[in-house]
Amino acid sequence: MKLRYLLYSLTSLPLLLDGCQNPLEGIQIRVKDPIQQGVVECRLYDPAGNPLPQNSRISIAGPDADKVVTTLNTKKYKINADGSLLVAASPMVTLSSQQPMRFSTVVEAEGYLTIVQPFVLTNGGRQTRYVRQISMTKPPRTLSVARLAGRANADGTLPTTLSLTTAEQNTEADHATVTIGAGTKLTDREGQPVGGDLTMAVLHTNARTGDATSQVPGGGILSYVNGRNGGPSLGTLRVTSIAGSVSFEIFNGAYQLLTGLSQPARWTMELNPATINGQTGRAVQPGDSIPLYSYDAFSNRWQQEKPGVVVRNSQTGRLTYQAEASRAAAYVATWTEFLCDVGPVFKVSSKLTNVDVNYLCRLIDARTGAQVSAFHANVNNGALIRIYNQLPGRQLKLQIYDETDAWGKGAKGGLIAESAVGTTCDQTPIAVDLRELPVPPVMKLEFYFSCPAGTKLDESALPAMIRTQYSEAGKESWRDLITATRTERKVASYKLQVGRKYDLRASTDGGATWPLRENDYLVDKPDWTLKIRASMYCK
Repeated sequence: MKLRYLLYSLTSLPLLLDGCQNPLEGIQIRVKDPIQQGVVECRLYDPAGNPLPQNSRISIAGPDADKVVTTLNTKKYKINADGSLLVAASPMVTLSSQQPMRFSTVVEAEGYLTIVQPFVLTNGGRQTRYVRQISMTKPPRTLSVARLAGRANADGTLPTTLSLTTAEQNTEADHATVTIGAGTKLTDREGQPVGGDLTMAVLHTNARTGDATSQVPGGGILSYVNGRNGGPSLGTLRVTSIAGSVSFEIFNGAYQLLTGLSQPARWTMELNPATINGQTGRAVQPGDSIPLYSYDAFSNRWQQEKPGVVVRNSQTGRLTYQAEASRAAAYVATWTEFLCDVGPVFKVSSKLTNVDVNYLCRLIDARTGAQVSAFHANVNNGALIRIYNQLPGRQLKLQIYDETDAWGKGAKGGLIAESAVGTTCDQTPIAVDLRELPVPPVMKLEFYFSCPAGTKLDESALPAMIRTQYSEAGKESWRDLITATRTERKVASYKLQVGRKYDLRASTDGGATWPLRENDYLVDKPDWTLKIRASMYCK
């Protein structure tokens, strides 16, 4: 059956599209191409699982704020329905390491901590960050937050002490306090003074639940920790017994972020008395020293710090950890163990080529037979499956199943292959023979543009890209499907299965918006052709 759909471009010229059971009814072809170079994406989420606020205010700050635009080259910044904020360098800007572009995205909402995310662009690559938007009244159960207004002199010097305590009105909660003494000079990452009106925020993670590391940077993994005072790297570490963490942030009215302190800040946090000393194996007690590490989110850098000490507060009787902070960062007090960065490594031999689904893998302890972890991985011929963050000296093997992250079990469904045993930290590839794994059915899509007699297609006038995503019908769990470009209009994917229903959507502005949508679409054939008749793309 042939269906005809009327399309409208940004210029409101009518376009006619012919297709058989067209899955994207009303597809919109934009004349204005999205910017694809120097794109920054902030993917916002509420770590407590609350819905994101609907009243967020977006602004751009920093020395090069005037050079920042949306991906459609406007100044109308907004967060889309998926919680993503997309901005880019103006097409008039030449990005280079010699003249980096510096700016911050700022997101404010009533009842939420303000987000100030600094970026430095030196090339046209895309930067993506997952950013927490934390409710002041409904934070995650392991997290308490506090906010305070203050002021510094024009040269960044504090005229009075700046001190902030979390959960100050709740006597039952664990408290954390950060104190910056009068006379301390505040500077940003470039060494410039942070003066004027200030906003200070403190975040404290307690250690009273089983998910104590859920709101700690790295989720319990400290990657490539730098040693103290220029000492050798400690490698990658894993939390074994955590006492808690404290993060603090300060910015001024121009959203200039604090990094450096002319003298260390003092901070404390109350401890769960059941916290186990990772060195002695008993509960912590006054006089114990707890290792300390800091994390700089901007540089993604872990640093070993001077350990703090456990004392008993003479007024409250509570065990308290005392330490110093040389700069604004996240500080984690914890005992750790060393991990292998990579190893073992498995190399796949299969019949699959350019298959865009991942297959179920189970990592097995070869000595005990217990499952260490389960994950999905690409198993195209020649693919390398690297195992990260395992204890040294373990013997591991890999099992791979005919079961994908896109549609579940395949034609065979069960275990296809098991590798030989590999040793952690060893990066010598271990062969995995997956030639028995069937190649899954492919779905093909072609965008076909036709022109009136006497004219021919002008590829340069076509949309730069059309991105499509899919979700299991009614689930709103969107995944990338295929992307067509003005020169690559025949695309293929293995993510959909004939006979199943999906929600589909498309974007012509690089994913900033998804105005094109078809719900509960039955995929009844493996080939789609979207025939678009549009004289505006012809010459």
